[in-house]
Amino acid sequence: MANALRPKVIVDYDREPFILKEGDVRITFDSNVRAAVPDADFFDPDLPSYEVVPFGKTVMEVKFTEFLPQFIRDILPPDGDEFSAISKYTMCYERLYHRTDALFMISRSDKTW
Repeated sequence: MANALRPKVIVDYDREPFILKEGDVRITFDSNVRAAVPDADFFDPDLPSYEVVPFGKTVMEVKFTEFLPQFIRDILPPDGDEFSAISKYTMCYERLYHRTDALFMISRSDKTW
C-alpha cells in the first residue's frame, strides 16, 4: 500500500508436486498455464484467462539444494537442447501485454527473419 504496488498479472496453473528428501529435490509438473488480468476480485474462479502454454504441454521443474540423485538424472532427457529456463510469470505477462515470441518459447535469435 505504501508504494501503491498493484498486481500486473495473475499466473494460474495446475501443479503436481513430488518431493524427495535426499538432496532436497523438488520436481513439479505444471500444466494448463493461464494468464489473467487482475480484477477487483483477485480470487474469482470465473475470471477470464488466456492460455499461455499450449494445451497438452507440461512444464517440468527440477529444483534441488544439496545434490541431484543419479536415478533422477537418469530419467531426465539426455539432450541438453531440451532444457530451458523459463518463467511462468514472464510468459504470462508477455501474453497479456506484449505478445512477443516468448509466448511460443522461441527466442528472437532462434527465429529466421
